[in-house]
Amino acid sequence: MSFDLIRIGAQASQGHQRSLQVTGNNIANINTPGYVRERSLYNEAPFGGGISRVEVERLIDKFTQRQYWTDTSRHGYSQAFLEESGKIDTALGNDEANINAAITKFFGMMQDLNDDPASITQRELVMGQADATLAQMRDMSDFLQNQERLFNEQLDLTVSRANTLAESIGEINRQLDFIRQNASSGERHTLLNERDEKIRELSELVNISTLEDDNGRLRVNLSMGQALVLEDGTYNLMALKGEPDPDRPELVAQILSGGNQLEQGIDELKVGGELGGLLAYRAEVLEPSQMKLGQLALGFADAVNKQQQLGMDLDDELGSPIFTFDGSMVSANPFPNNTGTNQQINVNLVDGDLNRLVANNFEIEMLTANTYRVMPIDAGGDIVGNPTDYPTYTVTPPNGGGEDFGLSIDFAGGTFNAGDRFIVKPTKSAADNIQLGINSPEDIALASPVRVTDNANNEGQGTLQLEGVNGVENFFDNNALSDEAPVQINYLGFNAGQHELEIVQNDGTVLTHNTADMTDLFSQIPALGDIDYEVSLLGKPSAGDVFNIDYNAGAINDNSNGLELAALQRERVLRRNPENISVDNTMTLSEGYGRLVSDVGNKVSQARTAERVSGSMLEQSKQFYESTSGVSLEEEAANLIQYEQAFNASARVITVAQQIFDTLLNSTR
Repeated sequence: MSFDLIRIGAQASQGHQRSLQVTGNNIANINTPGYVRERSLYNEAPFGGGISRVEVERLIDKFTQRQYWTDTSRHGYSQAFLEESGKIDTALGNDEANINAAITKFFGMMQDLNDDPASITQRELVMGQADATLAQMRDMSDFLQNQERLFNEQLDLTVSRANTLAESIGEINRQLDFIRQNASSGERHTLLNERDEKIRELSELVNISTLEDDNGRLRVNLSMGQALVLEDGTYNLMALKGEPDPDRPELVAQILSGGNQLEQGIDELKVGGELGGLLAYRAEVLEPSQMKLGQLALGFADAVNKQQQLGMDLDDELGSPIFTFDGSMVSANPFPNNTGTNQQINVNLVDGDLNRLVANNFEIEMLTANTYRVMPIDAGGDIVGNPTDYPTYTVTPPNGGGEDFGLSIDFAGGTFNAGDRFIVKPTKSAADNIQLGINSPEDIALASPVRVTDNANNEGQGTLQLEGVNGVENFFDNNALSDEAPVQINYLGFNAGQHELEIVQNDGTVLTHNTADMTDLFSQIPALGDIDYEVSLLGKPSAGDVFNIDYNAGAINDNSNGLELAALQRERVLRRNPENISVDNTMTLSEGYGRLVSDVGNKVSQARTAERVSGSMLEQSKQFYESTSGVSLEEEAANLIQYEQAFNASARVITVAQQIFDTLLNSTR
């Protein structure tokens, strides 16, 4: 009996000593990242023999742990998105960088100039503000391009961190596989803690799912299903490839299969974690901001140029563009799986048609070797709308591909096959490439290039009114009216409900025209072709009355075209989206800038809410997880007392057994 008591006491002492070691280890690692609390499990010996052994287990709730990882990914996503988007929101909210204020100031100075068209000082102020407006656009464009460069660097670092963690997790899987038969529970638990902490760190970067086998080895998958770490320790990598756009690296998975490395595309909108937040920021904030800024800059410059070229400057010359587009031609980048050879496509911006341009990138898709479509794409690279809704164009001869969007496509070289695709980004850095195109304040074309006068000898009550100038290609030649230009209208009389007119061209050609309506006369006469200016004959002219049209030389105080320039501030010169070019789908320059600012502001506001909610959920799931797996000093202190008392009691059992044994020995002497 005394021998049994000694054995029971000794085993109990060893067990309680092990429990004290476990408790001490828990306390020592209270601040160790990833440490999981351990607990002693006593196994009863049969037939009242005390304890047989003490096992040590990790206290972990797999469901709570997975929820902790999931919430970590969500918070990493919202935090990264908010941090990066907030930088652009702050820049756009800076009053000194307010592009709309600069545009408004430009048109305000143009209106001041209209009050004194001959003033050189006022003209210089307009030129100065035009240059200042471009400078603000360039500054914002440069800022966004710098954000893009920083983004690419951060993206590369984040992918490298994720790959390093995947490699580490794979190595721990191999170690666990190697030691599972030989190592102590302490060594195994240390590896499991290290692996779980690295998985938690990985969940900050990407959204993952895990699957554990019977041996404790863990498979780690991306949320889209691609395996990142396999049970045997093999791991796959994520990589960045700039195809088709070398300046826009895209995420791919490099999968090992049969000794070969295959590349598989990753849905960037489902990556999750910090990496997913970065990619979402690029797709939803950075790139749309670049495109909207480019559209705004091009729309502003093109609208001003178009109206400027319909006027006459202070030197009696037709207006020349106030702004020039450096780099107005952009290249189309081919997709890597194209089968054609030596492919080169140049895309030009069409002057005067940039009100058709949208804040989108475009895809050119070859339908055959000689036919193609030009289609806008969204942030995810998908075609906007139904591809078959967009017209088909031919390569040779070129028939206007892209004209619906203010683009001109030039197939400059190479061979093309059906299915070949190209991406075009006409607005991305456009704001950085616009320069002031005039050198002298006299070059601002405030006057109309034509004037109308009523002959002093007219006897009727009619008057000729200039309705507007809409071009200078057909009725003008070298700062004068061309031979085809109508320069005189003779009113012959009214007969049978018709006004009888003669239209005299500059070369002496006389066109007869009868009409019941004398508004917009020239558009009624097909023989005039494409007209550059339009007139209406108002009132009640008398037979024999003559009305003259002349080149408006010497009109230094004429501001009729200047008024049209100033009115552009209220004109709807920007296209909202690719759907159509109707009035309902257009907006003013102010509305265009407001859309840019509000879209970013709304994204940031939503991101703040998401970050706050995800942070709260993460804190809650962390507390749930740590309530099971974290070390509690109060609980461990209580365990110390319990195990110490149990150890002392076990030692007392040994002492009592020894005393009994000694008594028995003495009784037999």
